[in-house]
Amino acid sequence: MESADFARLRYATLELRLSIEALTYDRAQAFSAEIPPTDYGTWQPKKLLQVLLDIDPHVDQASTLRFGEEEITGQPAGEMHSLGTETVFDLRALKKHYDALGSFLHMPTLKQIEGNANIDFSKLRSRCEHIVVDLEAALGSPVFNITLGSFAQIECVECGKPVRKRFPSGPEAVEAHCFACPASYRLTLVGAGRVHWQSLQQDIVCPTDSCLHVFAIWSREIKQGAYWTCPKCQMRYVIGYAFQRDPAARNENLPESPQAS
Repeated sequence: MESADFARLRYATLELRLSIEALTYDRAQAFSAEIPPTDYGTWQPKKLLQVLLDIDPHVDQASTLRFGEEEITGQPAGEMHSLGTETVFDLRALKKHYDALGSFLHMPTLKQIEGNANIDFSKLRSRCEHIVVDLEAALGSPVFNITLGSFAQIECVECGKPVRKRFPSGPEAVEAHCFACPASYRLTLVGAGRVHWQSLQQDIVCPTDSCLHVFAIWSREIKQGAYWTCPKCQMRYVIGYAFQRDPAARNENLPESPQAS
């Protein structure tokens, strides 16, 4: 980074960008069991960290790990001992630095070439130095990738696979999705470490006149182009958009659209 040779500074920029990616991927591995398979291949650090924030809103915040022996069960220990504080490379730092570094790793645009835009080497070097400080603080933490949490787990009623989710942190409900099938659940904390699981399903009446069988499909299955088969008459239907006349509308002349004067 101290070199006056732009090629060397550019290489340092590339290495720093790769370091940011590696640090984010390493943090994501601690949550591998909670990341949906569709998001596991996400390579952009900002998008991946946002996935982690959806799992744990505190994932990009510094935290301190302490322990102590309870003198009375259920009561906080009188004396606590610190194992250290973890400093993280948070979403704010990612947004600030990652794309800015990337702009120096591509060829100039036609507009930049025509405008004779020059690269500010001193500004780039200063940014790299700030990133090094932030990366060293994260990598030098005495504790790393703290992922403590309370979890609820059940066997999916649809496929039998385990569904695991963090307890909601407040009275609001959270959703949990089975990674093996379309099943979804709403979790609500009901007190004393107990969680209520509600299946997110929609009752469907078979449109076949001679059938009218009522059955349930998962909410995640209700989307454009999806199809389902009635378990009774075996008639197959597809979900799509359609126009339908409003049954409340009367056969009267509707007012004309306003005309511009």
